[in-house]
Amino acid sequence: MKTQSLESSHEASAGQPTAPVVLAFATQKGGMGKTTLSVLVASWLHYKCGVKVAILDVDGSQLSVYNQRLSEHEHMDEETALRLDKQDIEPYAIHAGNPADVPALLANLAPDVQLVLIDMPGSIDVDGYETAIATLDHLIVPMETSRYAVSTGFSYLNAIRQIELLPIDRCKVVWNKYRPSRDGEIADQLEERFAQYGIKCLKSRIPQRDSYQDASNLSTLFPMPATYLRNSGLKDLFNEILELIPTIETHESKEE
Repeated sequence: MKTQSLESSHEASAGQPTAPVVLAFATQKGGMGKTTLSVLVASWLHYKCGVKVAILDVDGSQLSVYNQRLSEHEHMDEETALRLDKQDIEPYAIHAGNPADVPALLANLAPDVQLVLIDMPGSIDVDGYETAIATLDHLIVPMETSRYAVSTGFSYLNAIRQIELLPIDRCKVVWNKYRPSRDGEIADQLEERFAQYGIKCLKSRIPQRDSYQDASNLSTLFPMPATYLRNSGLKDLFNEILELIPTIETHESKEE
């Protein structure tokens, strides 16, 4: 598949640019929220925190993020265009291709990009998957506490460890679609089990919310409305992602 780009305009940074941090939310079980989390994190950090973000959409069977941006441009009305002008932040670049294209896509990023999120395919058997995984600084596996989700997620992490696709200390789990009353004790027990295999879990636990699928939350042109952050666990997730990239200085907007 030929690679495609939805690029923002950038000016080259003075001096030698720092290599961006490369991160992916990935798993082999569908419905775990890997693409949703990628967009939520990218849009919040880019538009609200001043982090220069790019997304590589290499889930060739869907290209959900790439097509979302195309759809937003295609259906942009006057009100949205005015809002975009008022925001006065160039939208982050979205590049599309296959997993094998990732090294080339990374090499051709604008020099000021600080964080790259890769939307990976849902199967480790896709051609080029190993090539893409090997570029990651951090792999975050979204997981529910159900037996099947845990089994699938652990098998995925175990395969990555056994095939030596990525050091296990670069891999972490985040609990998604989490319900404290139902999942709290189970999640605590599972974290102890994972720790025995060197697998750490993020402190963030993202509650189950249908509202994450609202159009306003899945936008690649704007951050999710701040009102949705209350008791969502997402603000904690955003901060934990920032802690993984300590070289980045942010200037989070105070506007709610």
